[in-house]
Amino acid sequence: MKNDKDVENTEDAEVVCPRCGSRNIARIFRGMPSFTEELQHELDEGKVVLGGCEVEGIYPLSCYQCNDCEEEF
Repeated sequence: MKNDKDVENTEDAEVVCPRCGSRNIARIFRGMPSFTEELQHELDEGKVVLGGCEVEGIYPLSCYQCNDCEEEF
């Protein structure tokens, strides 16, 4: 049996995937990260995904990625 902490994988529990309705959402971290133990822990837990370089002004960048269907929004 899953509890709420298993389903709601981020601090932003109100964030819901528009494609599949999941609350198992990761924040997209863009740019050149400094790999710290904290960042590695968040990556391992699926709270953060690496999104590559940040290119401003070309188009709006997604802030979140669904860990279930991989939709970015």
